[in-house]
Amino acid sequence: MRNWLIIIFLLMSGYCRAEFRWTTTCSDAYSALQQLNFKKTALQLKLEKKAHPENLVPLYIESQMEFLKSFLSEDKAAIEQLKENNDKRISIIENCHESSPYLKFFMGEMYLQKAISKIKDEEFVYAAFDIRRAYKLLNENNITYPEFKPNLRGLGLIHVAIGSIPKSYQWAGNLIGLDGTVPQGLTELRNLYLATCKNDEISFLKDETIVLLTFLEMNIDRKNKNTAPIRSRFSEDIDIFKKPLLLFAKCIFHSANAENDSIIALLSTRKKDPSAQSIYYLDYIEGNARLHKLDTTAESCFLKYTSKYKGKSYMKSAWQRLAWARLIKGDLKGYKFYINKCLAVNKGEAFTDEDKQAITEASNGIIPNVILLRSRLLFDGGYYTKALNELAGKPISNFTSQKDQLEFTYRLARIFEKLGKREKAIEFYKATIQNGSSSSCYFAANSSLILGQLYEEENDNEKAKEYYKNTLGIKNHEYQNSLDQKAKAGLNRLGE
Repeated sequence: MRNWLIIIFLLMSGYCRAEFRWTTTCSDAYSALQQLNFKKTALQLKLEKKAHPENLVPLYIESQMEFLKSFLSEDKAAIEQLKENNDKRISIIENCHESSPYLKFFMGEMYLQKAISKIKDEEFVYAAFDIRRAYKLLNENNITYPEFKPNLRGLGLIHVAIGSIPKSYQWAGNLIGLDGTVPQGLTELRNLYLATCKNDEISFLKDETIVLLTFLEMNIDRKNKNTAPIRSRFSEDIDIFKKPLLLFAKCIFHSANAENDSIIALLSTRKKDPSAQSIYYLDYIEGNARLHKLDTTAESCFLKYTSKYKGKSYMKSAWQRLAWARLIKGDLKGYKFYINKCLAVNKGEAFTDEDKQAITEASNGIIPNVILLRSRLLFDGGYYTKALNELAGKPISNFTSQKDQLEFTYRLARIFEKLGKREKAIEFYKATIQNGSSSSCYFAANSSLILGQLYEEENDNEKAKEYYKNTLGIKNHEYQNSLDQKAKAGLNRLGE
């Protein structure tokens, strides 16, 4: 408290000795932060404030620490504290008249953190205004200091976000008054990554940029099949177990590339630092990876996630996967026990598409077809031949419900695509679209999206646009938000 008062007094008195300096202590604090060792980070910041109360870099590191705490825990009080404290920090920094590229960069980053926190709370309008403030600051800073590459982090993220807004949220982009494209944002982030490799002064952003890029490239920019540059970012000289966020990013990379065994190898041998904040989502990822091998030891991972994690995201999805683990063992009673937990109060919310899908399954009371479920899980793990073997020789008439018939053709399309049998895949994708566009299941919408991606890869842009638009035209289905976002990103890449 004393150091905050010193800084405020100096600024209000007109004798502003504030500065932006990355001292050794600040670097040590940031290094501890990347290891999610919040206690060590706080200790280093306390030492820095005492030694250099005029240095404003600790304010930025504090905001990063509070953002990570709130994001990983989804704790309501932590989110509110971040918003309140960032308002104070921004006020302090904007009253400093020093000429430094860090001034507007820090403020822009803090507004972005506030915006992301508000999106988590579904305060979309207020978040939009914070994004606009962040963009204005970062863009001005980029004009004044074009060689200051950290500007590209926020700008790149905003441009990707604007470029991938689904139609149902188009009003948000208009409200913000900004434009941007997915390729533009990704190029900016890639340029930032290259700069962090060459410039020690901004190397503190390297790991965070790897995490951002990996997530965006694997979820939004799937046209580029060359994953070698992405893989090379996780160089062998990095002790990835000391950097939990990089470990998370590497798992996302392996998952997107169906390298299921690599995920299991990484997470089953990971060393956990007892002084660092746990990322319980890694237990959810490991549970999924084990389930994709039909390995029911996945249950222990999901049970740890549901018991240890105090947030809400993926909670209902974890209960659903526990139910699936029981179902593939033939334990119908166990399936019903866990699937019903998806409907329990205070067991998570339907914020993610995965959680919404879990609630749908629990609400409709329809037990998944075990054959289709086993094929789906094996496919998601990259075990394509085994997935096909589950379906081989079975006529569609074996599946009595429309949902199961749609899933049957959809699963075959996915498997044939991955096995390189393109024409067969297209045939089954089109059949799924024709029969399922009015269904609440996601099979038709995702089939349309995948056909758009396939035609885009072949540079048949007109057909690609047709299927991306068709994806957006299919309404009221599972995974609506994420599939719409990917279709919008595809149209954006093609200039629409």
